[in-house]
Amino acid sequence: MLSYLIYFTGKLPNYCLYLRFMRKLSLFFIQALLVLALCPFNSNAEKLENIHNLVERLSSSVVRIETTSIKKQNLGLTGDPFLDEFFDRHFGENFNREFNNESQPKYAKGLGSGFVYSEDGLIVTNYHVIKEASDISIVLSNDNKYKAEIVGVDERTDLALLKIKPKQILKKATLGNSDSLRIGEWVLAIGNPLGFGTTVTTGIVSAKGRYIDDLGGYVDFIQTDAALNKGNSGGPLFNLDGQVIGVNTAISATGQGIGFAIPSNMASNVISQLKNSGIVERGWLGIVIQKINKEIADSLKLKSTFGGLVSDVIVDGPAFKAGVKRGDIIISIGSKQIKEYSDLPREVGRLKPNTKVKLGIIRNNKSIEILVLLGQIPTNKFSRNNKEISSKARDKFGFDITEFVEGPNSNNRKILVTRTYPNTNAESILTKGDIILEINRKSISNIESFNSAINKIKPNENCLFLIQRKSRDGSITFYKSIKSMK
Repeated sequence: MLSYLIYFTGKLPNYCLYLRFMRKLSLFFIQALLVLALCPFNSNAEKLENIHNLVERLSSSVVRIETTSIKKQNLGLTGDPFLDEFFDRHFGENFNREFNNESQPKYAKGLGSGFVYSEDGLIVTNYHVIKEASDISIVLSNDNKYKAEIVGVDERTDLALLKIKPKQILKKATLGNSDSLRIGEWVLAIGNPLGFGTTVTTGIVSAKGRYIDDLGGYVDFIQTDAALNKGNSGGPLFNLDGQVIGVNTAISATGQGIGFAIPSNMASNVISQLKNSGIVERGWLGIVIQKINKEIADSLKLKSTFGGLVSDVIVDGPAFKAGVKRGDIIISIGSKQIKEYSDLPREVGRLKPNTKVKLGIIRNNKSIEILVLLGQIPTNKFSRNNKEISSKARDKFGFDITEFVEGPNSNNRKILVTRTYPNTNAESILTKGDIILEINRKSISNIESFNSAINKIKPNENCLFLIQRKSRDGSITFYKSIKSMK
């Protein structure tokens, strides 16, 4: 064909030029493709080379959290452990506690990490870092130390929002998009492990969407091999762009190089609600579900192990009212497929109470749909309007309180002790979590009645408190006299 073309056209030189041009063009495209392919690598390599600059820029947004908690040491009824054991064995384990509620306080120090959420002093950390704390301090990167107040906590995601009053504008951390994270992406953790001070470790994202039984069903954790230790809890996990993509929360007790962080997108939603209202609202179905293994799937003649098996339905709960039954298999909620049973509580938790959702259900090997109006999780809801009352109780006795409601729609209000202060008359008598039922034989049912009783108390007056305290076997109720200080 080529000889035929040359014979009739006589344009061999032009054809050779054409071949040279195409060869050069091919080389150009190959080089361009190589450059494009290597750009992300070169970009990440450059970021890793300059990681020291990144750390210097980010460290000022990371804080150290110091806590003090008070634990009571029960001395027993007789002071002799053998005699106390005798009374416990013959009269029950609560015998000593009921007749000897006096105890010696023991102060315990705790350390954790956190990061600056706003320039005016909002700090994010883990709930478990401050859970038992009677005193919380925030130490900035410049070693300035401030007392912190709790704005709100969310036990289900293990997040807490604190507030300090800094003398200067703080350098806040920037939240990134955790959904865009890729497995294998480089990350770095900055925190205060083991009390050594600011420490930086690097690693990669090892996995996403981890479900950890002991850490609740509302979080799909990021797994990383960046070294995390005790004290890192609450600290930020950064990407190489300097954005917080996770809140370091836990490590594996049985393995090395296995740490877990709450994704920033989930944390952002929770923190925003805590900032605005002090609580997090979540939808509630009112069911108990379990995993479907192969044996259960075979017994129910299911084609797969997808979904969650309803093992119990709470009477008068949202699912009960909608017609969900024990033995139903939930395979979807709205447009979301439920592949693992752990997917369901996370999806429900992202929705607000009073949201209508459609459940896809397999019942007796037939597919049905049920519309459910989500309720509110029936947990104690705390009132935020308690500063004035807490300050009066603090001044006169040395403790803080809050009002809470038992159940989502109940009028049954009670007064809960949230904190006792060192070197005060309440310190050795009251414990965080105690419920005050009476003061001087007057029933205490809400903040108003508490306020009325407190206002009538004179300085150095012995006041009779009726206290309800949780125990291993339920709760005990007893009277205690506390002398007012002012």
